[in-house]
Parts: sequence; structure tokens; C-alpha cells
Amino acid sequence: MTDNDNKVLTVDNLSLGYTDGRGDKVAVLRDVSLAIRAGEVIGLVGESGCGKSTLALALLGFLRSGGEVLGGRICYRQQSLFELPATELARLRGGQIALIPQNAGQSLTPTMTLQAQLCEALQLHSDLPASEHRARAIELLTLVRLPSPAALLSRYPHQLSGGQQQRVAIAMALAGEPEVLLLDEPTTGLDVTTQAHILELLRELRQRLGTTMVFVSHDLGVIARVSDRIAVMYAGEMVELGACAEVLRQPAHPYTCLLYTSPSPRDRG
Repeated sequence: MTDNDNKVLTVDNLSLGYTDGRGDKVAVLRDVSLAIRAGEVIGLVGESGCGKSTLALALLGFLRSGGEVLGGRICYRQQSLFELPATELARLRGGQIALIPQNAGQSLTPTMTLQAQLCEALQLHSDLPASEHRARAIELLTLVRLPSPAALLSRYPHQLSGGQQQRVAIAMALAGEPEVLLLDEPTTGLDVTTQAHILELLRELRQRLGTTMVFVSHDLGVIARVSDRIAVMYAGEMVELGACAEVLRQPAHPYTCLLYTSPSPRDRG
């Protein structure tokens, strides 16, 4: 296998931005480059507003309203995401690349049971016949270590704890058996014990399924517990990239040093 064959996602000199009130282009990401290999976990770390979540969403081929590509490109398996037809991009999202959002409670539909939501995800992102959706939904809830999964299917999101909701969000993301999971602050807002359980679950899923992951966080400590490599974002630029142990042991950029020595803050959005 060549090195190119082993690259799942490639970010090549990507710049993203918006047009301000005067008609000028304002970049929020500038000349970002990153190659993500099959089976690895990349941690994207930086303070709120640095561009890490914007980059993660761009890996889905998604831009917030008014956003545009100012230069460069992102490729999934050598397919340029922003050049794909809308129908192909829609199939890729949730299929080959899936997103686990920060707030599972807001991402789950409050008026639908877990069974209805999991079956909908399976209908959209798998080839299973409808007759097998319930059994697969139980398998997915078992995979994310939720107790009594068959009984849980009849529940609504508000009847679950925050940690359980996050596990359901992970199960839904896994419905299409994606090659890549994008995790946007998946443990923010959870208590320390629940956070530790979610991180252990993600490590287990990575080992069992071989899933490539991009883990976004403002917390370098959390990133260090799950990542093979760390990419440090600051003011829209990637200022440091390296093996997790090397970045932690000998950070090269002053901003990384500040992240390492600062107490873990709560993300301020």
C-alpha cells in the first residue's frame, strides 16, 4: 500500500472565509494542511474561535452560512469534497464520514423514540432491509455499552442522562459504518466521571472497529488521552503538528506551551 492509499482525508493549503460588510474577504482558516491516515486519531486543539470546529465541519464538506473556500481543497480518498455534486456529498455524510456533535441532547429529536431515530439513521446510511433495523439498533446500543438496549429503544432522549445521550449519538453516527468519525467537543459539559467513560468507549471503538477519528477539543488533557497526533490551532492557522508524546513533552510553539501549562478551561463557545 502506498502512502497516498493510506491517507483517508487530505487538507491541502485550505483557506476558508466570509465576506464582511464592506465586501472584503475575511479568512477564518488560513493555509491549513493536514493528512489523516487510516485508523489514526488526530486531536485538533485550541481555544474557542481558533477555527478548529470550522475545520472539522469542512472535513464533512460543510460550510456555515456565508462561508466560502478562498483557496486549497479537502479530499476524501482523492475526491475533492467541495467539488462533489450535492447528492454524492449527502451520501458521503453519515456514510463514509460521520459527525458526533458537542451537545447530543440538542442533536437528538425530542419527539422521536431512540428506535425511530436509530432506524432512520440506518435507513439513510445502510443497506439493511427495514426488517433488520430494530435488531441492528440493539446491536449499536450494545456496542456503545448502554444497558438493557432493547428496553431503551422505546425511550425518548429526555429520559436519558447526558452520558447516555452522548452514547446514543455515537451509536447513530456508527449506523452507516463510517470510515471517519468527526468528534466536535463530544465530552464538553459532561462531568469528569462520565467524560472518562466516554473517552474509554472511544478508545475501545477505535481498537475494535479501526475507525479513523478527528477529535476536536479546547482541552489538551482530553486530546492527549485519545490522540496519536496533535494539531494545535491558533487564530485560524495550524501552528503545531506532531506525535502526541512529542508535542506534550517538548512543545515547539509558544501557544502550545500556554495550553499545556494553563488549567483546563470551559469552552466559552
